[in-house]
Amino acid sequence: MAGVRVASDKALMALVVAVLVMCGGGLAAAASNLVPAVYVFGDSTLDVGMNGPLPLPYGIDLPDESLPTRVSNGFNLADYISRELGFENSPPAYESLKPNTSHQILRGFGGVSYASGGSGILNTTRIMNNSISLAEQIDLFAATKLQMTQYARGKGSVAALDERLAESLFLISAGGNDFFRHIQSLCWRPCLPTFRANLLSNFTNHVQTLYGLGARRFGIVGVPPVGCVPLLRKITLGGGCLDYANNIVREFNTLVAEMMANFSTDPEPHGMMYSVGSAFNVLMNFTNDPVANGFTVVNSACCGDGRFGAGTFCVKNATVCENRADHLYWDFAHSTQATAEKGAAIIFAAPVEEGFAAPINFQQLVSPSHGSGGFSSA
Repeated sequence: MAGVRVASDKALMALVVAVLVMCGGGLAAAASNLVPAVYVFGDSTLDVGMNGPLPLPYGIDLPDESLPTRVSNGFNLADYISRELGFENSPPAYESLKPNTSHQILRGFGGVSYASGGSGILNTTRIMNNSISLAEQIDLFAATKLQMTQYARGKGSVAALDERLAESLFLISAGGNDFFRHIQSLCWRPCLPTFRANLLSNFTNHVQTLYGLGARRFGIVGVPPVGCVPLLRKITLGGGCLDYANNIVREFNTLVAEMMANFSTDPEPHGMMYSVGSAFNVLMNFTNDPVANGFTVVNSACCGDGRFGAGTFCVKNATVCENRADHLYWDFAHSTQATAEKGAAIIFAAPVEEGFAAPINFQQLVSPSHGSGGFSSA
């Protein structure tokens, strides 16, 4: 077995060197990364251009105009989690990897983002016409893996590719849009049990499908407290959070954590590891104790007009606050760059006992002690 391992290591090194050469990277930069690659799935909290460019004032604080705009004033959660892992920013959006030349195939070895704004766990959830559902995103990853496998097979490195995927982080943040759709429906209370069961079943299937495609390290970001976004605050009499929305989200997050625990201990998923980051607890912490977390405005959008800045969309002529780093929300439903940066740092490294990630935090998930030696070749 030792001989097989050495051969695999040599193949993996050859593959990595090829990727670095073709992609213009360097060995020093690669050595500092905590995982070989990041593959990103979900909604606008992680989208880095999958749905195409957004007009200003979105991206107003991005340092480079060539960077794809996020649904934010600047960078988003995917960027900051990727930075915690040693990368410059989020991996590129799948749409930016076309056409499928050999150079673009190689870029897939360093990670790809499939996250699409407006998408949901359910195929029927599409806030925008061009939203790509979580199931469709996973299909795109399957296509990417097929291309990488064909390339690796030509280099005699298929086993090395499998090992690379097993050590990579699969980052998922989805569900918020599903809850927005449910709350807006005429059957939100009577239909809750069916909706919740359907949502959990679909999410479970998505995780199992990714596992079947080679994923072993899952970084799940739970659904945030959607009842506190400016869009829903504006419909409450006192302007507070919509408790019903937050309660059903909290319950769903608990079910997801239980599902991941059960799946990881099942006899079949060899070597699977996971961390569930609580966006809910992070944002509620920011909301309930803003000053201690560096915020002064946690109920209103920075970009927008009307009550809580949620009376209009964040468009060219909308009012944009100057103190963006002080705001929790950028527009009617999305966080600012400052929120993403602080939230990523907490989910990544805060002690587990603080309640922001479980059963381990993201840093522990990708630590060397949880490296390839802990993964089965099954």
